[in-house]
Amino acid sequence: MATRAVIAGIGESRLGKVPELTALGIIVDAALAAIHDAGLTVQDIDGLILHPAFHVSPRYHIIVAETLGIYVKTMADTTMMGGASYGVAIERAKQAVESGLCRNVLIVGGEKLATGHQSGSAMMASVGAHNLDYEYPFAATIPAYYGLLAQRYLHDYGAEESDLAQVAVATRKHAALNPNATMRTPITVDDVLNSPIISSPLHRLDCSLVSDGGAAYVISAAGTSKDPSREIEILGIGQAQSYYHMGQLAEGHGDHDLVRTVVDVAGERAFAQAGLTPAEIDMANIYDSFTITVIVQLEDLGFCERGTAGQFIAEGNVDPGGKLPMNTHGGLLSNAHPGACGGMLGFTEAVRQLRGEAGDRQVTKRDNALVSSASAVASNFSVSILGASIQ
Repeated sequence: MATRAVIAGIGESRLGKVPELTALGIIVDAALAAIHDAGLTVQDIDGLILHPAFHVSPRYHIIVAETLGIYVKTMADTTMMGGASYGVAIERAKQAVESGLCRNVLIVGGEKLATGHQSGSAMMASVGAHNLDYEYPFAATIPAYYGLLAQRYLHDYGAEESDLAQVAVATRKHAALNPNATMRTPITVDDVLNSPIISSPLHRLDCSLVSDGGAAYVISAAGTSKDPSREIEILGIGQAQSYYHMGQLAEGHGDHDLVRTVVDVAGERAFAQAGLTPAEIDMANIYDSFTITVIVQLEDLGFCERGTAGQFIAEGNVDPGGKLPMNTHGGLLSNAHPGACGGMLGFTEAVRQLRGEAGDRQVTKRDNALVSSASAVASNFSVSILGASIQ
């Protein structure tokens, strides 16, 4: 019988501001939590994938393994795709387990954007989707590039800033139910529009948080964990990348451009593998670095028509109890955003929901969940569809 890879364990470090730990310490906390959750030991891990914290050694995966005490590995590598890294990493880990290369693959990441030595958007500007010769010298920042994306969207579809604000409002409704979320106070569309402009048309509440933290998951052969009934199925995975620099990305190619992203290509593959359609998805964790990031993905993935995502959200479809509960942990906008590993929190939340372990924010229907991750100003994407245990 062919080996089937599953998510056997998940873990998170403390999120928000964690001044008492280094980035490596955060990673270790998250990794050990995931290994424990799977009922395994460090010695059971023979594969490791991570995205190095920005501006550290390219051999960071070896340093992490050394710190954890994982001496012998049959796979150890980095996935340098920013926020999209950890969906892509699941696909690589799945292939490693199902081919027999590894028994248990640890995927882990952690960063200190809030209290680290190099923190915040300014530090990350040089690793964003900027041409370092012609754009970066003029002090472009990551919010500025997403502001251009948002301006293009508003122009092309006649949308309003209030449509973007709907994302932040809906996400905060979920965060209010999550005791670990950084921002839990409910907000309104007016609150978003009255918050300071960061890069027009994006306001402060349109922008994700800047956090410390880490997360991890273990990919193993089905039946490996201490409780197979808590193992989560990997039903489908797709990935797609377009261009990297804003100038070329905006020009586009064929059916895709700045506001018609290639996430549809990743989504089509994931849906086909899972044998599902957008209408059959029970919940979604959509990568929300900015409100506009969610808007274009909802439309490109087929959850609503182009130009209608704001209305789709305003009608309550993604709220608690809606037909597509979205970012039930509070997302990057309200829960936490610790750099590239922020997208991992969408996976750990999906696992909790599919296990029925999400407490007050538990969704009613939980057969499957879609998780997207993105990077480089909406040009790199992975889409994963997970399923509850079939034990």
